[in-house]
Amino acid sequence: MNKQRRQALLGVLVSSALVLSFLAMMAAVVLPSVELFALAAAVSYLSDLMLHSAQSPTLERLRDSRFGLTIRFIIRQFLLLGLCGAMTDIDSFVAQMTAVGLLLLFVLQLAYGALLKHVRKKRAELPYTTRGLDMEVLGIRRLPSPFLMDKHVRKTLHLDIPLFAGALATMATDNWRYVTYGGILSVSVAYLALLVLLPGARNALILPDTDHAIDLLNEELRRYRPQVALYFTFAAISKDFMYQVNMWLESLEALDLRPVIVLRERATLRYLDATAVPVVCVPKAEYLARVEMPELRVTLYPGNAGKNVHMLQRHDVKHVFIGHGDSDKAASSNRVSKVFDEIWVAGRAGRDRYERIKHAVRPEQIVEVGRPQLMSLHRWTGQVSQPVPTVVYAPTWEGWTDDACYTSVIPAGEKLIEALLAHKRQLRVIYKPHPLTGSRSAAAGAAHRRIIALLEADNARRFGKRMTESKSAAKKLARIDKLIAELSERGVRSKFPDLSEAERTARIRRHRNQAGELYWSAVPDGAHHVVLDRIPALNDCFNHSDLLIGDMSSVISDFIATRKPYAVFNLEGLPDHQFRDEQRTAYASYLLDLDCDGLDAALDAMLDPKKDIMAAYREQLKDYLLGPDYPPSVVRFNAAANDLYARGLADFPIEYPDPEPDPAQARV
Repeated sequence: MNKQRRQALLGVLVSSALVLSFLAMMAAVVLPSVELFALAAAVSYLSDLMLHSAQSPTLERLRDSRFGLTIRFIIRQFLLLGLCGAMTDIDSFVAQMTAVGLLLLFVLQLAYGALLKHVRKKRAELPYTTRGLDMEVLGIRRLPSPFLMDKHVRKTLHLDIPLFAGALATMATDNWRYVTYGGILSVSVAYLALLVLLPGARNALILPDTDHAIDLLNEELRRYRPQVALYFTFAAISKDFMYQVNMWLESLEALDLRPVIVLRERATLRYLDATAVPVVCVPKAEYLARVEMPELRVTLYPGNAGKNVHMLQRHDVKHVFIGHGDSDKAASSNRVSKVFDEIWVAGRAGRDRYERIKHAVRPEQIVEVGRPQLMSLHRWTGQVSQPVPTVVYAPTWEGWTDDACYTSVIPAGEKLIEALLAHKRQLRVIYKPHPLTGSRSAAAGAAHRRIIALLEADNARRFGKRMTESKSAAKKLARIDKLIAELSERGVRSKFPDLSEAERTARIRRHRNQAGELYWSAVPDGAHHVVLDRIPALNDCFNHSDLLIGDMSSVISDFIATRKPYAVFNLEGLPDHQFRDEQRTAYASYLLDLDCDGLDAALDAMLDPKKDIMAAYREQLKDYLLGPDYPPSVVRFNAAANDLYARGLADFPIEYPDPEPDPAQARV
């Protein structure tokens, strides 16, 4: 049984035990039975702890079923009061002490939660958040200790355990001391927690007013003098969307111009990768309008979003749509792009996509800059470069609507994996799906999980214990992952509070490179890989592959830079020539249908260069999609930015405010 199934089974067993424990407590009230109630209550507490420790998805389903954490504690406490009434009288000492203790505990828990909510609300009202800028002059104090803030609801709810145990002990022994001391302990700890929280909460609420904060930000920006901005906003806040920004960070850092990153949602800061580029997050449009960057003349947009308009209205800035990958999807040639001064595409293919949309953009708006992110890719040598021939299956996701569903995961993913596993020659499969796979379609999510199960089952069959044994590389990888997580943490939780963003970024990238090198040695040679995390990166997967199988997406365009063979699914069953005409990225591909017909030709091309009839076409397609190799794309990207900045300065020269007159000179 694979790990995912074991976790799913454990979640079902623990959640079943949780539900049954509540039924048992109800039965104990009816009987009545203190022993049965105590045992069932212990099981319920333990089950809750196991579910939260494992961060089980069962918790979401319990919440959706109106059986969330707070409701479970309230039900358990009411059942305790019910048992008190059944065992004694409702006006007995144990019932009264239990009710008073629970009431006081509830009031203290409510005060604790309300105070933290107030602190978070006030902090969220700050006009901006920054990273990489020296804003110590604001005098903003740190938040209270993470121990007092993180998972505070769960922590404070569990303070009822001493009172709970005391009440049960009193009912079993008729000794008033147990419920008395248990109640005192629960209430005292809750009161002490509130007292400990108060100083930190009071300090966290010492905040500058909005006008003063914006003035200080503008002063710091005037010192930094940003010339080019990367602007990003997205309504659906998720780490899965931040790749649209993260893919451009190193290219932004390599520019001659001074860059700044402007974000609009505070939550995106959690998912923004480490970078030496200063970051300003301004949630409200009215505050963004007051942020002054007098030397800013170029703004880059990796995505199309409604709140782009808040930056687009700056008349003295040249606005550029750079996107987050070139592909034949409709989103890669959107009519909305008309609002930008320029559209930067990788190669001639990007220009043609826009020109096919009549009246969309003017030809002079389009600039070919290549793909700077692909400089690390290894070029095809004409033969298999891995010890075991390696196929990367990198499907796209199901899209926002069924009309934009380009994924092969649902109709053909399992068939493909089964065919690869059954091939006469041993193959290694790297499964690297789009991070949003299964986020909209339950069918895609189910197919995705079945693909993982197939690969894990084959690994278990071929390698057995070697797949689960603790290897030194795997242990080192875990330590590096932990260190990267610690370096990525900022604020009061950070173990490295004095690191500059440049130093932090350098360390994180160095450790990621080490982790990438260790990743491939953490499992036996020839074992399949399911890559769902940032490490290894997609480019690293490309470098460890000999063939790509994918869908119509920018992944195909990027892979072309390697010149290695690739195959694309023709999901609509169009004639080959028509499909290649409509999807330019498929021009040099081996085509697969829903039954994976055509796979043998792609595998033969990988294994025997003489059978690779598409090699010459891939060379042509690479220049068409990504532009020439020389000058390198990093040079072309930088040159495009410099050229546009110079034109922006020519149109809107920088105007500095007149210096304040010197009072001494005025008297003379």
